[in-house]
Amino acid sequence: MHTTQSDGKIPGKEAARIYKDAGYDFIALTDHLLQSETIEAADFLQLAGCELDTGSERNPVQEPVYHIIGVGMTKKMEFEHSKKSHPQEMIDAIRDAGGYAILAHPFWSLTDPAAVCTLKGLSAAEIYNTFSGMPWNARPESSFYFDLWAQKGLLMPVTAADDSHLYDGEQTRAYMMVNSSSLSAKDICTAIGAGNFYASQGPRFENISLSSFGGTQSIEVTCSAVEKIIFYSDTIYCNDRVAVSKGDRTLISAKYTVKQTDHFVRIELIDRAGRHAWSSPFGVGDDD
Repeated sequence: MHTTQSDGKIPGKEAARIYKDAGYDFIALTDHLLQSETIEAADFLQLAGCELDTGSERNPVQEPVYHIIGVGMTKKMEFEHSKKSHPQEMIDAIRDAGGYAILAHPFWSLTDPAAVCTLKGLSAAEIYNTFSGMPWNARPESSFYFDLWAQKGLLMPVTAADDSHLYDGEQTRAYMMVNSSSLSAKDICTAIGAGNFYASQGPRFENISLSSFGGTQSIEVTCSAVEKIIFYSDTIYCNDRVAVSKGDRTLISAKYTVKQTDHFVRIELIDRAGRHAWSSPFGVGDDD
Protein backbone atom coordinates (compact mmCIF):
# COMPACT_ATOMS: atom_id res chain seq x y z
CA MET A 1 0.00 0.00 0.00
CA HIS A 2 1.18 3.45 -0.93
CA THR A 3 0.97 6.89 0.66
CA THR A 4 1.76 10.50 -0.19
CA GLN A 5 5.39 9.61 0.48
CA SER A 6 5.41 8.19 -3.07
CA ASP A 7 2.45 7.90 -5.48
CA GLY A 8 -0.39 7.27 -3.00
CA LYS A 9 -3.20 9.77 -2.47
CA ILE A 10 -3.40 9.82 1.34
CA PRO A 11 -0.90 10.04 4.23
CA GLY A 12 0.36 6.93 5.98
CA LYS A 13 -1.53 7.54 9.23
CA GLU A 14 -4.83 7.81 7.35
CA ALA A 15 -4.08 4.67 5.33
CA ALA A 16 -3.26 2.75 8.51
CA ARG A 17 -6.50 3.93 10.14
CA ILE A 18 -8.57 2.73 7.15
CA TYR A 19 -7.12 -0.77 7.41
CA LYS A 20 -7.31 -0.93 11.18
CA ASP A 21 -10.98 0.14 11.10
CA ALA A 22 -11.63 -2.62 8.54
CA GLY A 23 -10.38 -5.25 11.01
CA TYR A 24 -6.87 -5.80 9.72
CA ASP A 25 -4.30 -6.90 12.31
CA PHE A 26 -1.22 -5.67 10.47
CA ILE A 27 -0.10 -3.78 7.38
CA ALA A 28 3.09 -2.72 5.65
CA LEU A 29 3.45 0.69 4.00
CA THR A 30 5.35 -0.14 0.82
CA ASP A 31 6.07 3.18 -0.83
CA HIS A 32 8.32 3.17 -3.87
CA LEU A 33 12.02 3.34 -2.99
CA LEU A 34 11.24 4.44 0.57
CA GLN A 35 11.61 2.10 3.54
CA SER A 36 8.97 2.55 6.25
CA GLU A 37 9.50 1.62 9.89
CA THR A 38 8.08 -1.15 12.04
CA ILE A 39 5.57 0.24 14.56
CA GLU A 40 4.21 -2.19 17.17
CA ALA A 41 1.05 -1.58 19.19
CA ALA A 42 -1.09 -3.87 21.31
CA ASP A 43 -3.84 -4.21 18.70
CA PHE A 44 -2.24 -3.20 15.40
CA LEU A 45 1.13 -3.84 13.79
CA GLN A 46 2.83 -1.90 11.04
CA LEU A 47 5.72 -3.83 9.49
CA ALA A 48 8.62 -2.11 7.79
CA GLY A 49 8.02 -2.10 4.05
CA CYS A 50 9.14 -0.81 0.67
CA GLU A 51 8.74 -1.45 -3.05
CA LEU A 52 11.74 -1.67 -5.36
CA ASP A 53 11.37 -1.79 -9.13
CA THR A 54 13.37 -2.17 -12.29
CA GLY A 55 12.69 -2.07 -16.01
CA SER A 56 10.52 0.06 -18.27
CA GLU A 57 6.74 -0.21 -17.88
CA ARG A 58 6.32 1.20 -21.41
CA ASN A 59 7.93 -1.81 -23.04
CA PRO A 60 7.85 -4.65 -20.49
CA VAL A 61 8.28 -7.58 -22.87
CA GLN A 62 11.51 -6.32 -24.40
CA GLU A 63 12.69 -4.65 -21.18
CA PRO A 64 11.36 -6.75 -18.28
CA VAL A 65 9.60 -5.11 -15.34
CA TYR A 66 10.04 -6.39 -11.80
CA HIS A 67 8.41 -4.90 -8.73
CA ILE A 68 9.75 -6.48 -5.54
CA ILE A 69 8.05 -5.83 -2.19
CA GLY A 70 10.14 -5.91 0.96
CA VAL A 71 8.53 -6.46 4.37
CA GLY A 72 9.88 -6.87 7.87
CA MET A 73 13.32 -5.33 7.40
CA THR A 74 15.18 -4.91 10.69
CA LYS A 75 17.82 -2.49 9.40
CA LYS A 76 18.21 0.04 6.64
CA MET A 77 18.53 -1.44 3.18
CA GLU A 78 21.67 -0.71 1.20
CA PHE A 79 20.54 -0.49 -2.41
CA GLU A 80 21.42 1.97 -5.16
CA HIS A 81 18.31 2.09 -7.33
CA SER A 82 18.48 2.00 -11.10
CA LYS A 83 15.99 1.01 -13.78
CA LYS A 84 18.75 -1.31 -15.00
CA SER A 85 19.10 -3.08 -11.64
CA HIS A 86 18.75 -6.85 -11.71
CA PRO A 87 15.83 -8.23 -9.64
CA GLN A 88 18.26 -10.47 -7.77
CA GLU A 89 20.02 -7.35 -6.48
CA MET A 90 16.72 -6.09 -5.06
CA ILE A 91 15.93 -9.43 -3.42
CA ASP A 92 19.40 -9.59 -1.91
CA ALA A 93 19.15 -6.02 -0.55
CA ILE A 94 15.84 -6.84 1.17
CA ARG A 95 17.12 -10.09 2.64
CA ASP A 96 20.41 -8.54 3.75
CA ALA A 97 18.35 -6.01 5.73
CA GLY A 98 16.48 -8.84 7.50
CA GLY A 99 13.36 -8.62 5.35
CA TYR A 100 11.30 -10.90 3.12
CA ALA A 101 11.07 -10.35 -0.64
CA ILE A 102 7.74 -10.74 -2.47
CA LEU A 103 7.28 -10.59 -6.24
CA ALA A 104 4.44 -8.17 -6.97
CA HIS A 105 1.73 -8.59 -9.65
CA PRO A 106 3.61 -10.82 -12.15
CA PHE A 107 0.70 -10.88 -14.63
CA TRP A 108 0.38 -7.08 -14.60
CA SER A 109 4.15 -6.87 -15.19
CA LEU A 110 4.06 -9.59 -17.90
CA THR A 111 6.89 -11.26 -16.02
CA ASP A 112 8.61 -14.16 -17.76
CA PRO A 113 7.78 -17.17 -15.52
CA ALA A 114 10.96 -18.98 -16.56
CA ALA A 115 13.09 -16.00 -15.52
CA VAL A 116 11.57 -16.07 -12.03
CA CYS A 117 12.74 -19.67 -11.64
CA THR A 118 16.32 -18.40 -11.78
CA LEU A 119 15.86 -15.96 -8.88
CA LYS A 120 16.93 -16.94 -5.37
CA GLY A 121 15.40 -15.82 -2.10
CA LEU A 122 11.81 -14.88 -2.93
CA SER A 123 9.55 -15.62 0.03
CA ALA A 124 6.33 -15.37 -2.00
CA ALA A 125 4.62 -13.84 -5.02
CA GLU A 126 1.28 -12.10 -5.36
CA ILE A 127 -1.42 -14.34 -6.77
CA TYR A 128 -3.85 -11.42 -6.63
CA ASN A 129 -3.35 -7.66 -6.70
CA THR A 130 -6.50 -5.55 -6.40
CA PHE A 131 -5.13 -2.38 -8.01
CA SER A 132 -4.02 -4.44 -11.02
CA GLY A 133 -7.71 -5.18 -11.69
CA MET A 134 -10.60 -3.16 -13.12
CA PRO A 135 -11.37 -0.31 -13.26
CA TRP A 136 -7.78 0.70 -12.52
CA ASN A 137 -6.03 -1.97 -14.63
CA ALA A 138 -7.06 -5.37 -16.01
CA ARG A 139 -4.63 -8.10 -14.92
CA PRO A 140 -5.25 -8.72 -11.21
CA GLU A 141 -4.85 -12.50 -10.92
CA SER A 142 -1.59 -14.34 -11.55
CA SER A 143 -2.65 -17.88 -10.60
CA PHE A 144 -1.49 -19.35 -13.92
CA TYR A 145 2.07 -18.40 -13.02
CA PHE A 146 1.98 -20.51 -9.86
CA ASP A 147 0.94 -23.59 -11.82
CA LEU A 148 3.71 -23.06 -14.36
CA TRP A 149 6.26 -22.59 -11.59
CA ALA A 150 5.03 -25.64 -9.68
CA GLN A 151 5.17 -27.71 -12.86
CA LYS A 152 8.87 -26.84 -13.00
CA GLY A 153 9.38 -27.69 -9.32
CA LEU A 154 9.14 -24.17 -7.87
CA LEU A 155 6.44 -24.23 -5.17
CA MET A 156 5.99 -20.49 -4.80
CA PRO A 157 4.04 -19.35 -1.70
CA VAL A 158 1.05 -17.12 -2.47
CA THR A 159 0.10 -13.72 -1.12
CA ALA A 160 -2.57 -11.18 -2.05
CA ALA A 161 -2.54 -7.41 -1.67
CA ASP A 162 -4.57 -4.35 -2.55
CA ASP A 163 -1.58 -2.27 -3.65
CA SER A 164 -3.71 0.70 -2.64
CA HIS A 165 -2.87 3.99 -4.34
CA LEU A 166 -6.07 5.98 -4.84
CA TYR A 167 -8.18 4.66 -1.94
CA ASP A 168 -11.33 4.96 -4.04
CA GLY A 169 -12.46 1.32 -3.83
CA GLU A 170 -9.36 -0.83 -4.11
CA GLN A 171 -8.56 -0.71 -0.39
CA THR A 172 -9.30 -3.51 2.16
CA ARG A 173 -10.17 -6.14 -0.45
CA ALA A 174 -7.26 -8.61 -0.50
CA TYR A 175 -4.75 -9.75 2.08
CA MET A 176 -2.49 -12.47 3.41
CA MET A 177 -3.78 -14.47 6.39
CA VAL A 178 -0.85 -15.42 8.62
CA ASN A 179 -0.83 -18.29 11.12
CA SER A 180 1.21 -16.67 13.89
CA SER A 181 1.47 -17.31 17.62
CA SER A 182 1.14 -13.59 18.33
CA LEU A 183 0.82 -10.18 16.70
CA SER A 184 4.41 -9.22 17.45
CA ALA A 185 6.61 -8.23 14.53
CA LYS A 186 8.98 -11.07 15.38
CA ASP A 187 6.30 -13.77 15.35
CA ILE A 188 4.54 -12.44 12.24
CA CYS A 189 7.83 -12.30 10.34
CA THR A 190 8.82 -15.77 11.56
CA ALA A 191 5.51 -17.12 10.22
CA ILE A 192 6.01 -15.34 6.90
CA GLY A 193 9.51 -16.77 6.62
CA ALA A 194 8.13 -20.27 7.29
CA GLY A 195 5.39 -19.90 4.67
CA ASN A 196 2.58 -20.12 7.23
CA PHE A 197 0.05 -18.01 5.35
CA TYR A 198 -2.46 -18.01 2.53
CA ALA A 199 -4.04 -15.36 0.31
CA SER A 200 -7.67 -14.27 0.51
CA GLN A 201 -10.39 -11.81 -0.35
CA GLY A 202 -12.61 -13.15 2.43
CA PRO A 203 -12.98 -16.97 2.50
CA ARG A 204 -11.03 -18.82 5.19
CA PHE A 205 -9.07 -22.04 5.13
CA GLU A 206 -9.57 -23.90 8.41
CA ASN A 207 -7.40 -26.95 7.70
CA ILE A 208 -5.70 -28.79 4.85
CA SER A 209 -4.62 -32.38 5.46
CA LEU A 210 -2.80 -34.89 3.29
CA SER A 211 -3.21 -38.58 4.12
CA SER A 212 -2.19 -41.87 2.53
CA PHE A 213 -3.94 -45.25 2.55
CA GLY A 214 -3.15 -48.29 0.47
CA GLY A 215 -0.69 -46.37 -1.66
CA THR A 216 -3.19 -43.64 -2.53
CA GLN A 217 -2.95 -40.10 -1.21
CA SER A 218 -5.97 -37.93 -0.53
CA ILE A 219 -6.37 -34.29 0.44
CA GLU A 220 -9.13 -32.94 2.63
CA VAL A 221 -9.81 -29.25 3.10
CA THR A 222 -12.16 -27.60 5.59
CA CYS A 223 -13.08 -23.96 5.22
CA SER A 224 -15.64 -21.22 5.73
CA ALA A 225 -18.89 -21.51 3.77
CA VAL A 226 -18.12 -21.30 0.04
CA GLU A 227 -19.71 -22.15 -3.29
CA LYS A 228 -16.75 -23.84 -4.98
CA ILE A 229 -13.58 -25.65 -3.90
CA ILE A 230 -11.04 -26.26 -6.65
CA PHE A 231 -7.98 -28.52 -6.53
CA TYR A 232 -5.45 -27.40 -9.12
CA SER A 233 -2.65 -29.78 -10.10
CA ASP A 234 -0.43 -30.70 -13.03
CA THR A 235 -2.76 -33.47 -14.18
CA ILE A 236 -4.48 -32.14 -17.28
CA TYR A 237 -7.89 -33.76 -16.76
CA CYS A 238 -9.63 -35.28 -13.76
CA ASN A 239 -13.34 -35.35 -12.91
CA ASP A 240 -13.08 -34.57 -9.20
CA ARG A 241 -11.08 -31.35 -9.42
CA VAL A 242 -14.02 -29.05 -8.63
CA ALA A 243 -16.56 -29.38 -5.81
CA VAL A 244 -19.65 -27.20 -6.33
CA SER A 245 -22.44 -26.51 -3.85
CA LYS A 246 -26.00 -27.38 -4.85
CA GLY A 247 -29.11 -25.27 -4.38
CA ASP A 248 -29.07 -23.13 -1.26
CA ARG A 249 -26.42 -25.25 0.41
CA THR A 250 -22.79 -24.21 0.79
CA LEU A 251 -19.60 -26.21 1.13
CA ILE A 252 -17.39 -26.30 4.21
CA SER A 253 -15.20 -29.23 3.14
CA ALA A 254 -14.10 -31.27 0.14
CA LYS A 255 -11.82 -34.20 -0.68
CA TYR A 256 -9.51 -34.81 -3.59
CA THR A 257 -7.76 -38.05 -4.57
CA VAL A 258 -4.19 -37.42 -5.65
CA LYS A 259 -3.56 -38.78 -9.15
CA GLN A 260 -0.46 -40.72 -10.15
CA THR A 261 0.36 -37.87 -12.52
CA ASP A 262 0.10 -35.18 -9.82
CA HIS A 263 3.26 -33.61 -8.46
CA PHE A 264 1.66 -30.59 -6.80
CA VAL A 265 -1.74 -29.38 -5.65
CA ARG A 266 -3.00 -25.93 -4.73
CA ILE A 267 -6.51 -25.18 -3.51
CA GLU A 268 -8.81 -22.30 -4.32
CA LEU A 269 -12.03 -21.32 -2.55
CA ILE A 270 -14.79 -19.18 -4.10
CA ASP A 271 -17.73 -17.93 -2.06
CA ARG A 272 -21.14 -16.77 -3.28
CA ALA A 273 -19.98 -13.16 -3.38
CA GLY A 274 -17.30 -14.19 -5.89
CA ARG A 275 -14.48 -13.70 -3.41
CA HIS A 276 -11.52 -16.07 -3.57
CA ALA A 277 -8.96 -17.59 -1.23
CA TRP A 278 -5.82 -19.33 -2.46
CA SER A 279 -3.54 -21.83 -0.77
CA SER A 280 0.11 -22.08 -1.68
CA PRO A 281 0.98 -25.07 -3.89
CA PHE A 282 2.39 -28.08 -2.07
CA GLY A 283 4.07 -31.26 -3.21
CA VAL A 284 2.27 -34.60 -3.50
CA GLY A 285 3.03 -38.05 -4.85
CA ASP A 286 5.96 -40.39 -4.38
CA ASP A 287 8.47 -37.60 -3.85
CA ASP A 288 6.40 -35.77 -1.18
